[in-house]
Amino acid sequence: MAVRPSIAARAGTVLALVVASLAVPGAAQAARVPAVGWSACTEPELTGFDCGTYEVPLDHDRPGGPTTTIALARRPAADQAHKLGTIFVNPGGPGGAGRGLVRAAAGIVQPEVLARFDFVGFDPRGIGASDPIQCFATDEEAEALLARMKAVPITKAEIAETLAANWEYTEGCKRNAGPLLTHMSTLNVAKDLDRLRQAVGDKALTYIGYSYGTMIGATYANLFPGKVRAIIIDGNVDPDQRANHRLANKFERAGGFEIALAGFFRECDKAGTNCALAGDSKAKFARLRERFRQGPVTSPTYGEVTIDDLTGFVSSSMYDVASFPDTAQVLQILYGEVFGGPSTLRATPAPPMPSAPPARGGSTDAYGYTSNDAFYAVNCADAPLPRNPALYPGFATIFEKAHRTFGRSEAFGEVGCANWPVVRERYAGPWNKRTAKTVLVVNPTYDPATRYDFGVRMSRELGNARLLTLDGFGHTSSYSACVQGWYTRYLLAGQLPPSGTRCGQDLPPFPAA
Repeated sequence: MAVRPSIAARAGTVLALVVASLAVPGAAQAARVPAVGWSACTEPELTGFDCGTYEVPLDHDRPGGPTTTIALARRPAADQAHKLGTIFVNPGGPGGAGRGLVRAAAGIVQPEVLARFDFVGFDPRGIGASDPIQCFATDEEAEALLARMKAVPITKAEIAETLAANWEYTEGCKRNAGPLLTHMSTLNVAKDLDRLRQAVGDKALTYIGYSYGTMIGATYANLFPGKVRAIIIDGNVDPDQRANHRLANKFERAGGFEIALAGFFRECDKAGTNCALAGDSKAKFARLRERFRQGPVTSPTYGEVTIDDLTGFVSSSMYDVASFPDTAQVLQILYGEVFGGPSTLRATPAPPMPSAPPARGGSTDAYGYTSNDAFYAVNCADAPLPRNPALYPGFATIFEKAHRTFGRSEAFGEVGCANWPVVRERYAGPWNKRTAKTVLVVNPTYDPATRYDFGVRMSRELGNARLLTLDGFGHTSSYSACVQGWYTRYLLAGQLPPSGTRCGQDLPPFPAA
């Protein structure tokens, strides 16, 4: 004979079910998360798009405590009746503001994707319009310190001044940036992103992240593996190495730039007359670099040029294969001016040799160095580096023995982390959680800042990933209809490229005249 449970037993069962439902991560929380309030953007550069702000906890371990604001911009799906959800996109950095990506949406995904998805760019916490951190009261204060820092400090005096200025920069951040400074880690950005995912009504995340944005994607995938719908990470970091072995990671980053530059020289010499520097271009550049290491050169075409200028120009050129012909011309002009002989093969005016300011970020606000401040705030939180500045000249010597062009600048690139506040709030793994859907990992073979090895490692470290290789140049994938096609099939239907798929680049490094 069946025994009916007592009323007390049944009440206990109901209570247990209620308690269990409250304990399921996100089960009750999803109902409590308010929606994003969208309205027409008022900023001229975002005219025609929707804008919104969203409050998230400053410290996600204290959800009832102080909050910070995330700023977003949206390009609504063209076919709202058949909308599949929202694509969140991040441009990298760290320190890159993402709202403006809505203007570039048509260059990131194809029309059929924009028809079915809202496309949302967001400024991560502390960046852009999201309660931006500010280490100094004015641009002039930041610039005074940045002017004292050499990207490639060589002499004892240059090294001493660079170390001192970096120390002072960090001390300025400690004094002025406020409580957000120690809550800028990627761990928090990924948790913010999950709040935003809920706030737009998506049950699982659709995301595209470039460069540092791949770290956000990998962190999200391991914090919320069951909430992955489609994640594309393009131009990848090695998440374990970046989080747990940052000095080795920086050494290998320098090597990535060297690999890309070596590829540039090979393609230049193959191109012959279509490359102005052709004819043992590697040796010509090495001779030029060594001359600039001895001191500045006054160029009739470009004015005073330093080793910092040369290194920064060449490294930034490796980001975009479309810049290669002009880069070769600039180098040939300098070579001719320094060593004599024909300075150029051109029949047109000399191309510019951009000398970018130190990461001002293009802000129109009174203070323009938030991107620079945030770069340190995120990297110093995520990836601990040695805390004794006196060690860094020795690192630079080791780095440049292996990577002559870029090793020294990479070794000194984050020396400001030596006296950064200690931040415990970071994610360092595990990286192998099996996600609900497979993550698509995309990487060019000659990516300078996120070398191909990193993409291979990302795909292996993640618990459920597929690597798509672009045989080509530049930082993150570009000029490839093949890659764009896989973006589309994956975002719309979850279709993955077969294992081992390789795509070509549609723009050659040195097109025929």
